[in-house]
Amino acid sequence: MNRHSKKLISGALVAILILGTPILAWACSVPVFRYALEMWPPDEYEVVLFHQGPLNKEQKQLLEKIKPIELENVSVPNMRIHEVDLKANPDPRWLKWWEKNKPKESSEPWLAVFYPASTLKITPLWAGPFTETSLNKTFQSPARQQLAKRLQGGDSAVWVLLECGDKEKDQATKKILEKRLAHLGKTLKMPELKAQDVQAGYLSIRPEDLKLGFSLLSIAADDPNEKVFREILLNSEDDLKDYDEPIAFAVFGRGRAMPALVGKGINDDMIDDSCTFLSGPCSCQVKRQNPGFDILTSVNWDELLEEQIEKLDDQALAQTSNPTETDSVSNKESSGEAKGEPSVNTEKPSTDKPAENKEETVVAPSPFMGWIIWGPIAILGAGILVLLFGRKKA
Repeated sequence: MNRHSKKLISGALVAILILGTPILAWACSVPVFRYALEMWPPDEYEVVLFHQGPLNKEQKQLLEKIKPIELENVSVPNMRIHEVDLKANPDPRWLKWWEKNKPKESSEPWLAVFYPASTLKITPLWAGPFTETSLNKTFQSPARQQLAKRLQGGDSAVWVLLECGDKEKDQATKKILEKRLAHLGKTLKMPELKAQDVQAGYLSIRPEDLKLGFSLLSIAADDPNEKVFREILLNSEDDLKDYDEPIAFAVFGRGRAMPALVGKGINDDMIDDSCTFLSGPCSCQVKRQNPGFDILTSVNWDELLEEQIEKLDDQALAQTSNPTETDSVSNKESSGEAKGEPSVNTEKPSTDKPAENKEETVVAPSPFMGWIIWGPIAILGAGILVLLFGRKKA
């Protein structure tokens, strides 16, 4: 190797270190699940209303109910509406889709819901008649309301289990998730928070109020109220509908779902990877560079976050003014005697082991985090090596 080559390689290594350092230095110490709740608004779905001629009075009123409006404290779906009047020079891109996919009875208004542009998916997740019944099930459902409530209540992530209808498979998968999530809620460790991240506003609650815990939300295969929600999840990947197996999604932040786990892929190792990533530091603060997609909900996430902050502040104030009573309540809650919402971790304590035996602490590295941190550095290094060998041959 000549002196010139050595200089090039030395320069390449320095460049990698210099360019790689900001990636690590900019890493936020706030856990991914919390940073997402604080900082990542959900992406907007594209909703297209096809109609022929002006809408009647009832249809206009129905449209106004779901239109995004610039008001605070209003719960509206994360979507953009495109009105396409087929008799008034419609947008060519929507007209082309309509000609290929229009229903046989196309005289009445028709609604098509597409994924956010960030997903690069061009097929709709759902299409149907423009009626109040269909709208109510499209933009909201009991499971999605429960999901938002749990995330507001402090769950790090809610695992949504889409049952396949086979009771044996569904029950076995449910047990795996319940047991492992309970274990991880007790053993996973969150990163140590940096003062500068709290001061920068990445965490709006007190550091001591930041808790780690996971819950499970099952959806029956034949639940009519969750048909559209199932479609949102199952159409997120091209082949998910091909599986006759239970499918699980970890949902966190403001309704962002991690990539699906299917059938035998719902195991301890894969669950660990997802939960370790979500509870680890937010190494990449750009949402689109993180795995997952946003679900369609009618939730005012800013309002839910404010309510959470106020509730925690009230609890802290009550503890300061009456520490004896608060400590008593806290002790009851920790022992499972307090009434109210059940604990996120549903696994019952084992009576076979002594109380002093602690469960192993999970410290498995997350593949998601590894790609985010080292991916750009690896690509840069490979490019430099190609350049070096190209010059050598020349």
